[in-house]
Amino acid sequence: MKKLIVACLGSILALAAHAADNPLYETGPAQDSSFVRFLNASEDKASVVNGAAKVALAAQGDARVSRFYPVKAGAKLAANVQVGAAKTSVEVVAKPGEFVTVAIISKGTGIETVIIKESPTDFNASRSSVALLNLDASCAVAGLNVAVKNTPILEAVKPATVQRRLVNPISLKAQAMCDAKEEGKGVDLGQLQAGERYSVVVMPGKKGRQTFFVRDSTS
Repeated sequence: MKKLIVACLGSILALAAHAADNPLYETGPAQDSSFVRFLNASEDKASVVNGAAKVALAAQGDARVSRFYPVKAGAKLAANVQVGAAKTSVEVVAKPGEFVTVAIISKGTGIETVIIKESPTDFNASRSSVALLNLDASCAVAGLNVAVKNTPILEAVKPATVQRRLVNPISLKAQAMCDAKEEGKGVDLGQLQAGERYSVVVMPGKKGRQTFFVRDSTS
């Protein structure tokens, strides 16, 4: 993901070199910033465009998720999203300190966006923060358990919502749950790092429900 996003941002900067810097969105004072990222859950390559700025998202792996971009809180943020021939537009307004995930999901022959907002209050430099995002409308109650031990980490996550909690910085293998049943293969988050944030995502797929995880990062 990092190489793709860096390359994409490099292209943005190159386009703007003849005038002024041209980021995806305007940023505000640090104390008034919010953060927005884009997540491609469509199973095909996606692009997010705002004027001359563009972010490309892959269909698989970490590269399907962008970094969290700092944005001006309270401003109306607009973008055009395209997956193949399908297009849609999205607008979002973030509160100060809010983290917003804009997820791109296939819907029939088209696409739609799902907006999930967080207002984190759980930062702890000695612990790790793990979240579960439920992007599947057919998964009425999602959860996340410690694999093998089957000990709950997060429970009762409704569609289009997120839950987050602090855990010890250990090596973690987790199992996503939907309606009290194991969903897909276990997710290996590896060795968690103290002070870092992670997201496990449950999303619909053409061949069934999918899960993956990403280490949250900001630009």
